[in-house]
Formats: sequence, structure tokens, C-alpha cells
Amino acid sequence: MKNEIHELLENHDAFARQIANAKLANLSFNVYEHWENRERIQIILAERNQFDSMQEAFSAIFKKELFVQEEWDTSEEPDPTDEEWLTALENIWINEYFPRDDPYEHVFIELINDDFVSSFKRILYKVNAAERIISGVNQLRAIRVKKGHLYEYIFGQTHSQYFLFQWAICT
Repeated sequence: MKNEIHELLENHDAFARQIANAKLANLSFNVYEHWENRERIQIILAERNQFDSMQEAFSAIFKKELFVQEEWDTSEEPDPTDEEWLTALENIWINEYFPRDDPYEHVFIELINDDFVSSFKRILYKVNAAERIISGVNQLRAIRVKKGHLYEYIFGQTHSQYFLFQWAICT
């Protein structure tokens, strides 16, 4: 898991092509958001059987996140062969979301310890996720992709889902 995601983040051209090839209209996601005071939690889940590989899943979930965060209309999703879109992904959006030289937000890949499982379960209850999703958390594998002083970005999988978990303190 760690090596597959690291490989994507190191090769922006390949990552941009994977993102562009993910057709959001053909995929199903569950997006949960929770705000409490200045704390923000966002979870994006997708069924594993929609993807041929973990890299494909990571790319598609990132694309979903990009469309949600930037408030873009998924019905206006660019064509995967659009060179302008591929260039923007490679040179702007991947760098924006996965900065290499930001002193406050570090992109690195590390395995998550077991404490995350119980925390993640509590958070899924808090956002009213379906019980079948919560029960699958016991077979969780996850990696921390980014961490800042007030921010965490975790990608993982359960027996049936891929997920992206983001936690932040918004100032």
C-alpha cells in the first residue's frame, strides 16, 4: 500500500493520467463531513470492487475530493485526453494538494498504528455512516499521506471500501 501510493505521488504525469481517467459519473462515493467548532472532518468512501488497483482507487478518490473541495460540477468533468486538463492536474492541482516544499504540511507516507482504528470508528459514528461501513473498520489498513500541524490526510482500505480521511483545525 505504502509503495503504491508513494509511486503515484512521485510520478505526477502518471498520477495526472490516472486522475483524468477516473470517470466520476461511473463511480459511486459516500462523502461525510462533520464540523465541530473549528474542527473539520471529511471522509470519502468508495466500494473496492469499482477499481482494478489501489492506485486507481486513490486517484479516483482524490479526483472526487478535488471536485468537492473546489466546488466543481461533476457533470462538466473534462475529457481524460484533454491536454490542458492533464497539464493543470500535473502542474497545479497535484502540487496544491500534495506540496513537496511546504514547511507546514508534509507529504510523506507512513503506516498508521492501531489507535487509528478505534478513533476512526468513533468518527464514523459521529458522521452517521452506515453500520456496514463501521463494522468493516476492524480489517483496516491505512497510511498517513500528509500531516501538518493542524491537518491529517489518511488513505486506507477495509475489506470492502477504500477511504480518504481528512481532519483539520480550520483557523
